[in-house]
Amino acid sequence: MHRIDTLGSVEGKFDEGNPATGQRATRISADWMNDVQEALCYVIEQQGITLEKGDETQLRAAILDLISGVIGAGGGAVPTTRQVNTSGLATGGGDLAANRTINVPKSSSAEITAGSVDTKAITPAGLSAAFAGVTGLNGYVPLPGGWLLQWGYLRGAYSEGSVAVTFPTTFPTACYAAIPVAVNLPANNSYDVWCQGVSKSPSGASFYFNFDGDATNSISGLDYIAIGK
Repeated sequence: MHRIDTLGSVEGKFDEGNPATGQRATRISADWMNDVQEALCYVIEQQGITLEKGDETQLRAAILDLISGVIGAGGGAVPTTRQVNTSGLATGGGDLAANRTINVPKSSSAEITAGSVDTKAITPAGLSAAFAGVTGLNGYVPLPGGWLLQWGYLRGAYSEGSVAVTFPTTFPTACYAAIPVAVNLPANNSYDVWCQGVSKSPSGASFYFNFDGDATNSISGLDYIAIGK
């Protein structure tokens, strides 16, 4: 292929000519016409189409066939035989007969703490919400697998005997362990004292203070932790 280069052409372009200026009209040469013809025929024949006189659709058909593997049947659409495939946590996809949306579902805070869903993603926000809990001197925090860790305290002047605590929140199923630690704050209370568990339920626990040989003493209270589901 080449641009016209015969007498009267101007920088590779055709010109109508101008007698007033002496500019000749461009002469059309057999070389240029054959070059154009063969370039068009080459496109058609390379697509396996036999040239046929009078059939003006052959060039278009050849171009559509040529680009069908790139942009479909000439309408700008991707071939519908192509697939958008997904794997892992991604869902959606399919053939391209329609618009497809790829989705990665995210776990709720309840699903994160339950630990039973294996088809959703965990986001930082979801993780933070799942294990936010309640902070403070009496509080709790959810743990993976549906576990729940709680803590709390009692303060006052307690004599030897039983004391009861109510957990910050009720365990849905059961409290499996409630562990007390005796607290003796005044500096002059140097006698031995300890605290032991008596009973526990989903909503609270009972502990017992023991003093070393002197039941008239008092203690400041206790701290405890409890774990369950």
